[in-house]
Amino acid sequence: MSKGSKQHFKQFTIDNIYDACVALASLISGVTINLEKYQEYSDEAVALINSADKPFVSAKEYDNINDKLLYRQHEMLKLIADHQSSSFSYIDLRAVLVKKKLLSTDLDEELKQLLNELLDVRNWTFHNPQSLMVAAKEVVEKNIPEELREIVQCAPQINPVLIRKVVSYELVFLGSLVIHTERRIKQFQSILARMKDDYQEMFDSVEPKSFTLLPGTDLTKVQYIERPVVSRLDDLSSDTSQISMAIQKSKYDGSEDSFKDWVVRLQTDKPE
Repeated sequence: MSKGSKQHFKQFTIDNIYDACVALASLISGVTINLEKYQEYSDEAVALINSADKPFVSAKEYDNINDKLLYRQHEMLKLIADHQSSSFSYIDLRAVLVKKKLLSTDLDEELKQLLNELLDVRNWTFHNPQSLMVAAKEVVEKNIPEELREIVQCAPQINPVLIRKVVSYELVFLGSLVIHTERRIKQFQSILARMKDDYQEMFDSVEPKSFTLLPGTDLTKVQYIERPVVSRLDDLSSDTSQISMAIQKSKYDGSEDSFKDWVVRLQTDKPE
């Protein structure tokens, strides 16, 4: 690719049905892997409940599972419901595909509401909202007995600064986490199923079609096949991450020199 506008590289252009398929396939792949891990960690939470012999679990046990669940949920929200201008998610991609008439079917109302719910979750969890501080103040004030509110004033604790460090959780916390994750799993599964339906619709319109022939394959249906790989520092996915970082920093222009400057396996020191 020749040297071009640095800003141009921040957007993946969808010019035809093949671009659309590549884009949606990347989201399907990412959601599939992260959902699989999310289910695995949810099962770990269930196993911890079943093995508990006390009404509490240690913070280490709880956090080890919860942190993993939050990471996978975070990754799926990025792939499904992220409205940032330079992001790439299903909620925005689908709108583009419909606008370009690459998709003709509309989402049902339930799925639209679900995507909006996940967008709200994404917006609330991806930053540190000031509303948390306001809510904390409200909780303290509203917990003062009503008959005392006119004569009692809450003074903030400013010295020493108290750092809240949880050392254990009630077992019901873990049960609540399981209920939450099982609900989310069903939601993510329904969205993934819809993503695959959209992909099938686009695939049906592709002519001519290319195939990898496998025994017993229905050539009219899109096949989803997991391919075990070993991730290496010098493979293409690593190169992709480095070039993406350069693009986000507006330091990549598509030239050979720019490419070599950022690909780790082609250099000794990474650019500042």
